[in-house]
Amino acid sequence: MNSETLDFVIFCVSSVAERMKMSARDVYRKMSESGIISNYIIPCYDVLHTFSKQYITDDLISVMKEKGVVA
Repeated sequence: MNSETLDFVIFCVSSVAERMKMSARDVYRKMSESGIISNYIIPCYDVLHTFSKQYITDDLISVMKEKGVVA
């Protein structure tokens, strides 16, 4: 993972944490354990990073809900 992708992962985690009023540590753990980071955010970086913060956050929360990571 290069530094741009790492920065984007951090952006994603912190944006979701802020929206869901959770700690970034908890969001990172949930995303990591469910494979969202390694199987969705990183492989889709080229497309995802072109969208707005709101779209990305909404999308990631939706993915987390689909995977049963959050209610």
